[in-house]
This record gives sequence, structure tokens and C-alpha cells, in this order.
Amino acid sequence: MSHSPDEFSRIGFAKTFFLPALLIFLIPVISLFFFVYIQGYFDSEARDTILQQIRNDSSLTDQEKTDAETLFSNVPLSRLILEPESADILSSQAAFDYATFRWAIRLSLFSIVGGIVVIVLSALCVVASLRSQWVQYVSLSVSWHVLRIFGATQVLIQGVLLFALSYWITAFFLEIYVPKLIIIAGILALLAIAAVIKSMFMKLDNETVVEGTVIERDASPALWQELSAICAKVNTEMPDQVIAGIDDNFFVTEQSLTVGEKKYSGRSLFVSLSLLKQLNGSEADAVLAHEMAHFSGKDTLYSQKISPLLLRYEHYLNGLYEGGLSLPIFYFMNCFRALYEVSLKRLSRAREFRADHIATEVTSPADMAGALLKIIAYSSYRVKVEQDIFEKEEVLENANVSREIALGFNNYAGSFMSTPDISHLRTSHPFDTHPSLEDRMKAVGCNLESPDSQALLSAPGDGQWYQKIEGAEQLEGEQWQAYEDRFRAYHEETLPYRFLPETEEELAIVVKAFPEVQLTGEDGLLTIDHTGIKHHPWESPVQFSDIQSCQMDDKGRLNFTSSQGTPSKINLKKFKDSDQQKVIEAVERYYSRYLAAKAYQEHVKQTGMTGDE
Repeated sequence: MSHSPDEFSRIGFAKTFFLPALLIFLIPVISLFFFVYIQGYFDSEARDTILQQIRNDSSLTDQEKTDAETLFSNVPLSRLILEPESADILSSQAAFDYATFRWAIRLSLFSIVGGIVVIVLSALCVVASLRSQWVQYVSLSVSWHVLRIFGATQVLIQGVLLFALSYWITAFFLEIYVPKLIIIAGILALLAIAAVIKSMFMKLDNETVVEGTVIERDASPALWQELSAICAKVNTEMPDQVIAGIDDNFFVTEQSLTVGEKKYSGRSLFVSLSLLKQLNGSEADAVLAHEMAHFSGKDTLYSQKISPLLLRYEHYLNGLYEGGLSLPIFYFMNCFRALYEVSLKRLSRAREFRADHIATEVTSPADMAGALLKIIAYSSYRVKVEQDIFEKEEVLENANVSREIALGFNNYAGSFMSTPDISHLRTSHPFDTHPSLEDRMKAVGCNLESPDSQALLSAPGDGQWYQKIEGAEQLEGEQWQAYEDRFRAYHEETLPYRFLPETEEELAIVVKAFPEVQLTGEDGLLTIDHTGIKHHPWESPVQFSDIQSCQMDDKGRLNFTSSQGTPSKINLKKFKDSDQQKVIEAVERYYSRYLAAKAYQEHVKQTGMTGDE
């Protein structure tokens, strides 16, 4: 049996999101059937007892007995006691039990019916969100408020139901109750409720930090003048600030940004200095016209409105996931987040095609296509260069990312069109997703497989827009230097996690980051280094390579099981209070380093990769 791609997509969505979402009905359905059954059982037992009492009551006439038997035979006791005149039939304990059944059934029904209603409402909102950005924002806003209240209510209800079930299941079937089980159920319910409440009201950090330099109007008047001309052609207002950096993309946003130590709001344009050097003037015109078209289409406005909602939704999902008992509600909510992602991507795709179309009208299809090819090729080559440098297994004196890119990009561009899956590559973006290169090329009227595409990519850029930025070379150089310093520092931090030292150079790198640690306790000296652990009471050291397991027991001892078959223990209570945590941290840190290095070396052997390639 074969399936189309769309069928596979639907099947994948059902398995990944929809079926797990149905778990939200698990506890309410179990609770409903159980408490309906137990209430019916109690009704039956009570009816038999009451009928027997009626038959044995000599104070009643035959007619009164007949009337009473008819009443109690046809009307369940659980319904009869709801009438005020019949409320005193049962003892206070029996009345409480019936009230428990009644409310458990009501809460179960409310949970189930509420889930169905929310499914329908949310599905309608998702469908409606496909109409426009405004409808998408309104539907997402409405759905968010409905879903978060619904989710919190479900967590509360299902916590109460689980608590009730933890008592009644054992009480009914085994005629006992287990206090520990009831306490555990209560704690789980409280933890889930606390996690959800925290996620609903916690203050979110939505700061977006952008690395770059803000280009003031009076510092680069030529840049702002040309940008004004682009904005006039696109029929939109000028950005409030232009940020120049070395990331491999261009973007616009109306979200608040932090650049350096200062916050900026309003309409922001980010331009890549490194990419502007690779583009000729008309190609840069096309890119900037594309970005300004996002302003004219109010794309950035609605992204600014929707982003906080999505951020809150994500934090709410995290709260549900961490709540334990709330996991079924997490799957339910996550299903609708996935559906909205379909809507978000579809409209995002439409926005990009619209912006590309406007850019081709301002410039030409060839200019837009050439810009797309160069940006994606540059981004791909930068990733390759950084990966090659990062994989070097030696301390770097300089990262030299920018120099390697400058020296090799032209050669790389000459063969880029033969890159496997080139048609599926996309431009990077910090806020949105983009259609594939092939789809965007087709949309602007160019064929990716045409020889003209290679000619567009191979055409050298004249960097006209780069030259319009005063001091661009110095700005770019300073930013690359700062980036490469961080790159080199991070690379050096990772080196000790790659080596099981075989040379003096490798040993020096590991020992520098993981020097020998010594701690003294009542049992004598404990020594930990990159190879293993030595402890005075032990007959021989325990090598990290021999450790099979490490566990803490309830007596405060670290127990090591090694392949040598000799169990070894570290009694933490034999160390000073201030040193006990140091022992745990040192063992964890040094053993984790060994495991990471072992995994890395196994990966190197499997892939045939070496740091010198």
C-alpha cells in the first residue's frame, strides 16, 4: 500500500500530535465510567437494603409498602436524595460519599465536553487564521486566552479526579485505602497546578539582542539617502534605525532590540556588511526593497503583535510539560500549537513571495535571483569554513574566519550550483521562515537549473552599498575580530572534551582545563584527575574507563562499579560539610569530560573525520 506525501504528512501529524492530544480525555473518561459504576453499585445495594427494611416494617400498611417499594425500585437513591424531603434518608458519611460520586461525574463530564468544545473552537480559529494576518493575530489571541484558561481548569479538575480515584479505587475493589497513594496523588496534583500557575503569571524575558552597530543618519548620509529612494519606490516609511553587522542575513523588525548597551524600538533594518561586499548595487537594491516591502505589508507589525503570544504559549507549554500530571494537557495544547505553526508558515511564505515580487518590480528578476543565490551561497560557505576551523584539534592562535571566507568564496561559488539539495536551501532569518531557493527563484521568473543562475552567482559584486557606509571596513573588521575571539575561546573550551590524551600536546590541553583535584577527609586523601579517582582506603585507583555505574545511596556514599569487579565507595560524610559538594561536583565534572571525549573519539572513528582535514 502506498501513500502520497500529503497522506504521509497527515499520518505523521496524527501520530505525533493528534493521538497524544487525546490523552487529555484519559483521566476524565476513566473517572466517569468508574464513578457512574460505583454510584450504580451503591444505589443497588442501598435499594436492596431499603426494600428489605420496608418489607419488614410492620408499622406500614400494605398500600404504603407498595408505594414505597415502587418509589425506591424506580428512582435511584442517588437521585432521590437530591430532593429536600429525602435528604435525611442517609447517614452523613453516606451522603458525603454520594456527593463525591456526583461531583466526580459532573467534573468528568465537564472535562470531556469542554475538551470537545475547545477542539472545535480552536480548529475554527486555525482555519480562520489562514485568511489574513489580522485574522491570524485575532484568532491566535482569542485561542491563547481560551486555551490557557481551559488548560488551567483541566489541570485543576484532573488533579481533583486523580485524588478521588486514588482513594476510591482501592477502597471499592480491595476494601482498603492506601494513605501513601492518596498523598502522592495529592502532591502530584498540587505540583501540576503550581507549575501551570507559575507559567501563566511569570514575567518573560523577551529581550532580543542584536550584534552590530547602529548607523546614524549624519554618519552615513549617502546610505540613508539611497534607502530613502528605495522606500519611496516601495511606498513605505523609512526605518527608524539601521544596524550594520556581520551576520549572514538581512532582516527588518518592529520588535524592541538591544544593540550594545542601548535599547531601540520602532522599525529596525539589519544589514550584513559582509554580504553587502558580495552584492552589486542593483542586487543590494533588490534585497533592501524586499525588506522594505515587509514594512509596507505590515508584516513586521503583526510579527511584533504575534511574537509575545507565541512566547507566552511556549512558556505555558513548558509549564504543562514540567507539571507531570499535566502532561496530557500539554499534548492537547501542543497539538494546536502545531496547527497554528502551519498557519504561521503559510502566511509567512505568502509574505516572502509578496516581498520578492515587489523587489523584482523595483529592480529586476535577475537582480533578485542573483542576490538570493549569493546570500545563500555565502551563508553555506561560512558554515563550512566555521565547521572546518572548529573541528581542528589544536589550540588556535587566530580563528581567521573572515579571511578564509574572503580567500575561498569565489572558488566555492563556482561549484555551488552542483551542491546536493541546493533547491531546498533557505536564507537564514532570526524571526521568520523562508520558502526554498527553488520556489523563490521560480516565483521571480528564474530557473535555478539554468546556466544563467551560475552566471549570476559568479558575477563579482561591486559593494556599492558597502561603500555608502562611512567606515564600513573598520566596523566590519572590529566586529569580525570580536566574533573570532569568542569563536577561538569557545573552541579552546571544547578541546578538553575531545581528547583521550595520546600526545603531550593533547595532555597539556586536558590538564590545563582539568587539573588534579585533591580533597582530604577522615578516610584520607581523595585525588581526582582526568584519568580517574584515587582514594586512600582503596587498594587501587578507579579509572574512568573502567567505571560501569556510579550511584549515590541513602547513606551518603558514592558507589562505583567497575569492569574490574571491585566495588569502590566514597563516604561523603567523612568529608567536611563544605567539601562534600566539591567531591560530588568534581566527580561529575571529570567523569562527564571522559564520557564526552570517549563519545567524540568513537564518532571520529565511525565517520573517519580528523581535526586536521
